[in-house]
Amino acid sequence: MALLTAIDIVNAAFNRIGETPIESFDDDGESEQDASLIYEDVVDFNLGLQPSGFSFAREVRQLSKLSGATPLTGYTNVFDIPGPYTGLPIFLSDDITDPDRRFTAFILTGGQVHSDADPLFAMVKFRPDPHRWTATFRSATIAAIASRLAFSVASDRVTSEALRTEAYGTPSENFRGGMMRTALAEDGFSNPPRKPDVDSNPLTRAWRS
Repeated sequence: MALLTAIDIVNAAFNRIGETPIESFDDDGESEQDASLIYEDVVDFNLGLQPSGFSFAREVRQLSKLSGATPLTGYTNVFDIPGPYTGLPIFLSDDITDPDRRFTAFILTGGQVHSDADPLFAMVKFRPDPHRWTATFRSATIAAIASRLAFSVASDRVTSEALRTEAYGTPSENFRGGMMRTALAEDGFSNPPRKPDVDSNPLTRAWRS
């Protein structure tokens, strides 16, 4: 079975509003251009609704140390965050083998990390291909994209609002109702709360040094 693509997601949304599917985002038609922009905007927004990152849309990456960089913050090292990614890192760690370790001795400035530690790792959020999405996130996202397409392509405000409610619930639910509530709840079981951070006290720092 072929892996789901962005075109598959958009065409599922077009199907929801009874519009003709597209072959590619690269065509010059207005529908193709609108669909590409709407897809990226909606997917990135939906991924951002989970502050800690959806479990299928985050991963650990080692920061890239920049040789010859002179930080003005008083720290020794400057690191780049390897892309692509969306938003700021969820957390940094200098010991990625400890899942509860959260590193705080750094400054994030200009999209780079300044710190004395080396190496450093970051949990980052990114936009994964659709075949990695959960079924609940996929359904919510298709409905949300269909809502936007109904208005921009078909000029159908009634259908647009109905699909938006289906995807996100009522305005008072702040985009966390409807299908998205199910997607967030499902992901919550994959992201259980961590125990309180105890690494920031002097005794633990002295023991680790």
